[in-house]
Amino acid sequence: MLRRKPKSVTQKVGQIPGSLQYTGVKREEKPGIRLLQYDEKEVLLNKELVYPDILQNLQPQKVNWIHFFTLDQVEAVEKIGEHFDIHSLMLEDTLNVEHLPKVEFSEDHVFLTLKILSLDNQNQLEQEHASFILGDDYLISFKEQRGELLKPIRLRIENNVGKVRKKRADYLFYLLVDAIVDNYFVLIEKLRTLLEDMEDSLIENSSENYIYEIHHIKKQILTIRKYIVALRESIFNLINEEPKQIFESNYKYLRDVQDHVNFVFDSIETFREDQKTLMELNMSNMSNRMNQVMKTLTVVASIFIPLTFIAGIYGMNFKNMPELDYQYGYFIVWGIMLVLTALMVWYMKRKKWF
Repeated sequence: MLRRKPKSVTQKVGQIPGSLQYTGVKREEKPGIRLLQYDEKEVLLNKELVYPDILQNLQPQKVNWIHFFTLDQVEAVEKIGEHFDIHSLMLEDTLNVEHLPKVEFSEDHVFLTLKILSLDNQNQLEQEHASFILGDDYLISFKEQRGELLKPIRLRIENNVGKVRKKRADYLFYLLVDAIVDNYFVLIEKLRTLLEDMEDSLIENSSENYIYEIHHIKKQILTIRKYIVALRESIFNLINEEPKQIFESNYKYLRDVQDHVNFVFDSIETFREDQKTLMELNMSNMSNRMNQVMKTLTVVASIFIPLTFIAGIYGMNFKNMPELDYQYGYFIVWGIMLVLTALMVWYMKRKKWF
């Protein structure tokens, strides 16, 4: 996956509404579109094609799954959108990678866009834009780049596993959305581990300042929360709207997806509180460290105060100071200073001041 560049959202500034422009990162990965057609008896076609061949091979009596492996193929998105009479604003949102998750409805289509989220090996948040356009006998899916996330669904279709070949395009729509939402559980576990490791570090290395690491985690949690909140609302609206493209028997599956999204949302809210606790613990560690430094300085100053007092007295150089002429005066003063130092150190240790 790829890290999002905040400036990409500015590419749409001043553009005509409905104009198609891919706002993501350009890369060398080969663009591709796959057409997968199936019914209960067979999988008729399952291969990558150019968009003119896809439009010629469509069969309304079967489920037609058109999958865009990448989004940087604007012409193909436009031509397929024209063929299915998809509104240009829907197509625009499929190419705008900064768009928040949302659901929209038209007479012939259900449109849903959401984010694929994960943490890489360096615990950096990666996000990928994904969209779905559902019709009566077809589903068009869009992803920013090739990946293995949706491969299990394709294999289930090829091997006729489960109910997918007995259902229509709306059930395929559910399976794909569910696969993305289920992947959030992996993200949640990684975040939980990251927070627990940070807590252990704060306890074991209380003298270290982890403010930057905690702030980084905070930014990731807030970004994830932003997308999950929008997706939560979208799934809620999708179920309540009851579009004709989704059969009644499949709403129980969508409600299950809704439950998963709610669980992820609740987990993120818990992580926000955990992150605040980590911030407070780090501040407490830094305060304790400063207090320890001040305590050490205070102990040193307390030891030297009486020594400075004695040195100050015998440094006044008055003529009438009998001790100055005494043969062993210098050694006696040193002895008094050492005894005072030892007594003060013993007393402070007894009081457990250090």
